[in-house]
Amino acid sequence: MARRGKATRGALPVSRARAVRAVAAAPAITFASFVSRGTSAVEKIGAIRRGMRARVLDEMVAYLAVPKSAVFALLHTPDSTAHRRIRDNRSLDAATSERVVRVADVARQAEAALGGREPATQWLRSANRALGGATPLSMLDTEPGAGEVRRILAAISHGGVF
Repeated sequence: MARRGKATRGALPVSRARAVRAVAAAPAITFASFVSRGTSAVEKIGAIRRGMRARVLDEMVAYLAVPKSAVFALLHTPDSTAHRRIRDNRSLDAATSERVVRVADVARQAEAALGGREPATQWLRSANRALGGATPLSMLDTEPGAGEVRRILAAISHGGVF
């Protein structure tokens, strides 16, 4: 037993060993799978509470065709923290996992409104007058911003009327 209740197993403290096992035991949820299919609220909540694997950040970079720094900023995660979590195959915290799910939900709505992945990701990365010149992707770091993006996508889906 190490100092004051911090038992260790091998080189890792027990709590960290449990966290690593929990991540390894959690089903692998990819960013693309969240975008490509409607995921139930129960599944989303479970993934958020468990914490998504940090490797989902690399998947977001590839899917959205943006630099890692843009994804890390969108998720309010310092570069060093994100790189360490990816390297160590650790999970993201609940707040970051929720932002990942939010981005996937909006990407799915953009694909439906704009006719596919390429036009959707291009639109998400392009400045938008309705958002004061900001890119829709940059607005997804907060729920009010995501609500505005969803509102614009709904208008596009229904003939462009706000």
